[in-house]
Amino acid sequence: MIVIRETIVEDIDNIYNHLNLNYVRKYCKNSEEEQKQNHKQWYSFLINSPFYTMFTVESFEGEFLGIVKFEIEEDFEGAEISLYLAENIRGKGYSTTIINASTEEIKFKYPDLKYVVAYILEENIRSILCFQKADFLFKGQIEHRDIEYQLYMKMLD
Repeated sequence: MIVIRETIVEDIDNIYNHLNLNYVRKYCKNSEEEQKQNHKQWYSFLINSPFYTMFTVESFEGEFLGIVKFEIEEDFEGAEISLYLAENIRGKGYSTTIINASTEEIKFKYPDLKYVVAYILEENIRSILCFQKADFLFKGQIEHRDIEYQLYMKMLD
C-alpha cells in the first residue's frame, strides 16, 4: 500500500537522492553540490507555485517511492501529469495505483479541473499501458516542448 501527500520542502533531499543523483553524476558537468543547490531551488519553486502541485509517494512505513507533479493550466481547466518513481519500485505494478490516487487528489484540490493530460514518448510502452489502465484515452500524436509525444487525456467528473 502507498501514501500520497503533498510534497513539502523537507522532501527535496529524498527527491534528489532517489530521482536525480544518478542522472547528475552521469550527465552534468557542474559539481554535484552545485547541481544539488539548483535542484533545491527548482523544487522549492515548484512547491510554492500556484501553477504546480506535487505529491510525494511513500510506503506506509515512510519509504520514499516517488513523486507526481501536476502542471496546472493558467485557466485552471486542465493539468499535465508527470510521474517519477524511485528505481526500486519501477516495473512492480505501482504506477496505475499512483496515477489514480494522485488524480483523485488533484481533483479534490482543484474541483474545477476538467481534465488531466499525459505526454508519453511512443517507445515508453510501460507508461502508455499504465495510463491506459488508469482510464486515460489516446488523443493522438502531438509536439510538446519540441518533442513528439503520444497525448493521453482523462476527463474528470
